[in-house]
Amino acid sequence: MEKRIAFLFLAILSSVCLLAQGTIYPVSKYRSADNPLYWKNKPPFPGYWQQDIYVNIEASLDDSLNTVDGKENLVYYNNSPDTLHELYFHLYQNAFQPGSYMDDEYKDNKVITNFGRYEKQGLGTTVSSCIEDGNAVTPEIDNTMMRIKLKKPLLPNSSVNVQLVFRTYFDNGSMRRRMKMFKHDGVTQYDGVHWYPRVSVYDRKFGWTTDQHLNREFYGDFGTFDVS
Repeated sequence: MEKRIAFLFLAILSSVCLLAQGTIYPVSKYRSADNPLYWKNKPPFPGYWQQDIYVNIEASLDDSLNTVDGKENLVYYNNSPDTLHELYFHLYQNAFQPGSYMDDEYKDNKVITNFGRYEKQGLGTTVSSCIEDGNAVTPEIDNTMMRIKLKKPLLPNSSVNVQLVFRTYFDNGSMRRRMKMFKHDGVTQYDGVHWYPRVSVYDRKFGWTTDQHLNREFYGDFGTFDVS
């Protein structure tokens, strides 16, 4: 029986700490007045703001199915002067499937695409459960973008908790993607990136960034990640 060894390179590290001026700041201290690198302690100009996030993920790789199953707990802090009525998330892996916006782009450029077995089924990242502040909600998904309409408005200087249960599929179709699997000397290797639902950025210039993923670069919030 072939011995299979899996390597999952996390895009974010487990139990992240912030290292500054010789001092280690654990995840619970990111928003602290003692953290010299926290933006509120050194804003670049008066009136500046950016959102904060705390993300806790428990995930496991199943190398018999080539999937990652995870539970994500997000605390989203609204530091903006605006009242928010929704949250948006990126499901980047949904770009690599028939009928996606990226597939349309490939067709427009007359690029022939071969899809893997999961890609053919439209399986990139699926969300099976979504709970907002203790209430079950049904998200709206448009290919690589997921919208959650909040049960109650998120006021300035307040936060909301969102819990997600998700599964992300590895595949090896012909579309260029950073999350992929392949064999090398008989060993299956997994390269993992953006395998979890990632909250979109809400900023002072654009509001919510809701662009579909077309294999361009990424834009994300600073924050704290605790991953196992």
